[in-house]
Amino acid sequence: MRTFSLLLSAVFLLVLACRVETTPAGGSQSVLEAFEKELTEVVDRVSPSVVTIFAVQTVEFNPFEDFDLPFRIPFEPFRQERRSLGSGVIVKYEKGKVYILTNNHVVEDAKSITVRFDRHTERKARIVGTDPKTDIAVLEVDARGIEGIEKRVAKLGDSDKVRVGQIVIAIGNPYGLERTVTVGVVSALKRSIGITQYESYIQTDAAINPGNSGGPLINIKGEVIGINTAIVASGQGLGFAIPINLAKWVMEQILKHGRVIRGWLGVVIQEITPDIAEAIGVREGIIIAQVIKGSPADRAGLKVGDIIVALNGKKMDSVRDLQLSIMKTRPGTVVTLTVIREGKRMEIKVKIGELPERGRPKPRDVEGEDLGLSLRDLTPQEKARLGVEGVLVVSVVPGSLAHRSGLRPGDVIMRVNYRKVRTVKEFYKAIERLKELGKSKALLLVRRGEGNVYLVLSLE
Repeated sequence: MRTFSLLLSAVFLLVLACRVETTPAGGSQSVLEAFEKELTEVVDRVSPSVVTIFAVQTVEFNPFEDFDLPFRIPFEPFRQERRSLGSGVIVKYEKGKVYILTNNHVVEDAKSITVRFDRHTERKARIVGTDPKTDIAVLEVDARGIEGIEKRVAKLGDSDKVRVGQIVIAIGNPYGLERTVTVGVVSALKRSIGITQYESYIQTDAAINPGNSGGPLINIKGEVIGINTAIVASGQGLGFAIPINLAKWVMEQILKHGRVIRGWLGVVIQEITPDIAEAIGVREGIIIAQVIKGSPADRAGLKVGDIIVALNGKKMDSVRDLQLSIMKTRPGTVVTLTVIREGKRMEIKVKIGELPERGRPKPRDVEGEDLGLSLRDLTPQEKARLGVEGVLVVSVVPGSLAHRSGLRPGDVIMRVNYRKVRTVKEFYKAIERLKELGKSKALLLVRRGEGNVYLVLSLE
């Protein structure tokens, strides 16, 4: 498929080269030459806005965790530094500070970040804020001594105007090869590939590789229309960029509030598949599968089985459309949802709430806060996907007993001292039983990624 795409591009360019236009000077210039000139000028104009980002992280590992042992060897985890590489784009200069957009996964858990502006200029950066739900991060750098920084701010475009087939340019640092330029077209819009909570990616066949993450995707006007984020490792010509309008909204939230404040409806929704459409006789909107108790949707009277077809009169064609629209709605705003309930169309007013920040529970919300971790039950979907039963580690307090044991967010605790735990209640019941028996440690069987590992949790 990639070969066919390249062949098609070559044929297209040859056709363009055969067309000749007369210049005012009486000479002639092929359309191809004009295109080439325009392309190089765009790259020259935008390249100074692209930076290289080096993030240093401390990685813990246990050399014995790959062994299938019925006990944990009592060694402290080894620690080593890992240096990750990514790209970024300068998007703002204000009061002596430079602000850079990049991906959250480029700087996640970094203890130090260095930004390289050119071969002779590097600066330490500070994380202003990150948003794992969209994979966006904003960095701040002191601009003193950086030559011509005012002219290096990239111009941001309007990703809502992007169309399939338009020419795009990706600039970044794949494999450390700084300011590498690749050209392609927009292959598709509003893609969802399941790596973040809020997705509406621009798909492109412009070559994107490791190190391109966080760099800009630009149009032929030199405007940034996306932040390059992901690739499909097993495919060719499959790159994905966060639309700049979404990235810009997240950045503005971070700069204003230090975090992202999202609107919240409080429903679990799903697409209307052909089978569902045939069963209910409705071929539009999004169906509500669950209403969260006490949520704005619950208070407004929304019900399971309601079909949301419009928000404030704007048609909602997909789950993604409704999610992003609600996300950007300021908490406290009253919106009108057009729904179909048992074949009847009606309008329901809902006062939008603020999305709870999961992963940052208040102490009163955390059972066993002395351990320093927050847990929740696995959903049926997660159990099916992971193929295990247990409780999910949502967050771990730095320096706590749970942190020192090596537990990480995303781990699934399956057993406590060989006793299966299927719910949070069962987990804490098992911990309390060990304490009553005078035990000071608990042996945990944990699913991490695709494998299992034993960890020892100190109880005091």
